Amino acid sequence: MKVHVHISYRELEELCYAEKEYGEVVVYCDDYNNEIEIDHEEAVLDFQDLEYLIDEYLDDVLKIMNKKYRNEIQKLLEKVTV
Repeated sequence: MKVHVHISYRELEELCYAEKEYGEVVVYCDDYNNEIEIDHEEAVLDFQDLEYLIDEYLDDVLKIMNKKYRNEIQKLLEKVTV
């Protein structure tokens, strides 16, 4: 899942440090443990997320589709089988 998150630079300064390794500067950061509130509209599901959700909840999704979208599904199937 992709979510745009803003973390203040002060928090990053507390979490991160830099070390020079083999002539390059490498930045390390500890885990961010604060809570971040995210609106569901800000989250973007990628393909792997969708695959996981379908694998995990396929039976529930099919029950909902059968209950709420039965006529639309039948029309689509009739078009495909013709």
